[in-house]
Amino acid sequence: MKLLTLILVLTGFQLNAQTDSLVRWKELEFTTPYEATTFENHFKRGNTNFTALFFANSPPATQDAKNFEERFEATLKEIQTSELIKKKNDKKVKYIYQLVHNRFLSKYEAENRFYEISRNGNYNCVTATALYALFFERLNIPYTIKEKPTHVYLVAYPNTDNILIETTTPVFGFLTFDHTYKSNFINNLKNQKIIGSSEVANSTTDELFNKYYFQSENINLTQLVGIHYLNDAIFKQDHNDIAGAYEQVKKGYLYYPNIRSEYLLLHYTAAKLEMPNLDPLQRAALIGRISRLKEKGVTVEMIKGEFYNLTQTVLFKNNDKLLYKKCFETITQNITDKETLDELNYIYYYENGRVFYNQGNYVRAKPFFSKAMEIQPNNVDLSGVFVSCLAQSFRNERKSSVVIDSLEGYKSRFPVLEENSNFNSMMAMLYAAEFGESFQKGDEKRGEKFQKLFEDFYTNQNITIMNPQVIGQAYSEACVYFFKKGQKAKARQYLQKGLEIVPDDLQLKMRRQMLSGG
Repeated sequence: MKLLTLILVLTGFQLNAQTDSLVRWKELEFTTPYEATTFENHFKRGNTNFTALFFANSPPATQDAKNFEERFEATLKEIQTSELIKKKNDKKVKYIYQLVHNRFLSKYEAENRFYEISRNGNYNCVTATALYALFFERLNIPYTIKEKPTHVYLVAYPNTDNILIETTTPVFGFLTFDHTYKSNFINNLKNQKIIGSSEVANSTTDELFNKYYFQSENINLTQLVGIHYLNDAIFKQDHNDIAGAYEQVKKGYLYYPNIRSEYLLLHYTAAKLEMPNLDPLQRAALIGRISRLKEKGVTVEMIKGEFYNLTQTVLFKNNDKLLYKKCFETITQNITDKETLDELNYIYYYENGRVFYNQGNYVRAKPFFSKAMEIQPNNVDLSGVFVSCLAQSFRNERKSSVVIDSLEGYKSRFPVLEENSNFNSMMAMLYAAEFGESFQKGDEKRGEKFQKLFEDFYTNQNITIMNPQVIGQAYSEACVYFFKKGQKAKARQYLQKGLEIVPDDLQLKMRRQMLSGG
């Protein structure tokens, strides 16, 4: 099942969850310098120009905005100098409504952006509501913006005269949704226990959708800017521009972070992830961003699945280890949740190790497997391949002491290795080798130390004798050492012990004949 489908089926929301980090400034992609400047003025400098905010969501808008402002100021002056502005509130508002409509609005269009009011007078309920709100702001007329299912409108002098400014009939609102979209949304809330079973049983899908999707009835002008962007995301989706819809919903979320904008952010991030031929780094960025929505229903398994897909393409299919590293860093810089981070770290280190292992580069595979072991130290499959990698990586090392020090270090870090028969066998063979080499060099104390280590492993662990000659050589060297010291009885003890372990060893048999003959 695709990630988007999983999200639409499984995701849920916590109404009071923290949302300030779901979209970050550096992730915004502005279509024009005008839009970038307008955003910076509003979010970074606290200098809000609502006219500019509504024009920012448009093609190059400098001239459109200038033309609009000239007409706006002329109409505003006309209102301010009219005798009707001194009338009672209802007549004053009616006059303003009619004049503004005549000066600016000509044709209702379902798909509409604010700049079109300036160009051709086309409007919908969102853009026309914004237009009247801008006039009320300058005229100091108190108002509120009402958000209803599929519609927005204004109320002038709320809580006193309550004069409704209906910019268009509410047949079409600023967003439309099919039945599947509504059902998925309600199922999400039900799964999160936000909606109880009794409420579901006693209400229609439309009633529940309207109640929970449009919870905030009174909104301000800043939030209307958000709706304007969210609206545009829907329009772009209708024209199969998923990438464009994703960019607009991020901006809309910043102005109006609520349950609906969170849902749309999740929806379009997932939809963009399903786009074919996405650049791997773009896909990695999206994986990281969607992971922030864990409290909205995104699971660790979903994130792991997306990262596995990226791993297969970049690391295994294309063998691009550098790009894979960049993708991993891009994803993880967005993640603070430890569980998710551990899972992705494990995949990254294990799969890198596996690639180097399959290429026969055991030395480079070893540190990656070691990192993976730190994350999942009890993973039996990993410990098995790690032991094999260790054995291969040391096959050209001539000094058994170097290998012993390294393996004992790993055993100390990862106790699970002691349960691995191959690891114990490898350690036993190394102890035997060091045992023989020590006696060869005349170091009796060290020789006896490693003799004991070897025999403890042989007695107590389930080991495989990988190289009988190494054991035969060890006991033979000890035999020779004590024979030269004139301790023939002890020499015979070493021969006997060696032959108990490797009875067919030719070297030990020859030593026995020599001692018998002597």
